Amino acid sequence: MVAQAIFWIASAVAILGGVGVITLRQPINAVLSLVAVMLALSVLFLLLSAQFIFAVQIIVYAGAVMVLFLFVVALLGPGRERTRGGLRLHWSLSLLVALPFFGVLWAMLSGVRFRAPQKADLATFGSVQQIGIGLFTKYLFPFELTSILLLVAAVGAIYLSRGERAGHGAGTADEDQDDRA
Repeated sequence: MVAQAIFWIASAVAILGGVGVITLRQPINAVLSLVAVMLALSVLFLLLSAQFIFAVQIIVYAGAVMVLFLFVVALLGPGRERTRGGLRLHWSLSLLVALPFFGVLWAMLSGVRFRAPQKADLATFGSVQQIGIGLFTKYLFPFELTSILLLVAAVGAIYLSRGERAGHGAGTADEDQDDRA
């Protein structure tokens, strides 16, 4: 009974946080709503007895990634935000997402049977051992491909952040000072 109450509370927080991410106009508030979503999802992982995924969700996503988002939003500030008159586009994209969702919801309520999930051993579900075995056997290639992709993205971001300064070569300090002015 307590687990069910925790599930419903965490689900409500996740849904309200998701709505907040979409509807709030202030970027800081939207990022904080996303933090609430990440924390609610971590509680749901804990209810599934996936302690490792719970810890990773808290440390990596709700911690590091959201702090990075907050720093970027704070660094850019509200003055750099541009408002475009694309309100019709937002509604059409919302319909594009909402129609399949309500279609699946209607199918479920109509009694359409979907494929049953595979049987899982809940004693090892989400454990460090189970994740490690899957990561270094079945999913080794996608894991390594993702790490190479992230490395290329980091190198590309560093290259692009250097911008025009990379083409100047070795100049004097006075020339560099004149270029910045």
